[in-house]
Amino acid sequence: MHAPGKQKVLVVDDSSTNVVLLDAILNKEGYEVITSLSAKEGLKYISSMDPDLVLLDLLMPEVSGFDFMKTYNNMDKKRKIPVIVVSAVGTPENKKLSKELGAVSFINKPVDIAELMNLIKQTI
Repeated sequence: MHAPGKQKVLVVDDSSTNVVLLDAILNKEGYEVITSLSAKEGLKYISSMDPDLVLLDLLMPEVSGFDFMKTYNNMDKKRKIPVIVVSAVGTPENKKLSKELGAVSFINKPVDIAELMNLIKQTI
């Protein structure tokens, strides 16, 4: 764990409203934020930007958050980047599959900011 300000968080969500909200919150807390409106683009940023954490939505067009995690798990990478799933569909099945695919945590939308920040601080 190292001090905020040097940590990069990749936010992957197809909702520009959610991306703008998370970007503002994380910037205010001193994190460098990389945003992506698609899982496909997010996967490219994983390789080139080397974030410390990924905040990932599940339900996105074309490539879902589940597909993102499956692809990420098969990538040749230097280190395992933790993934926190941020989803409006917090069903037991989605939570179970997210964990099986390597997510370190799952938080429901609408996001409780204090809960999210605690999770982030515990994770990176």
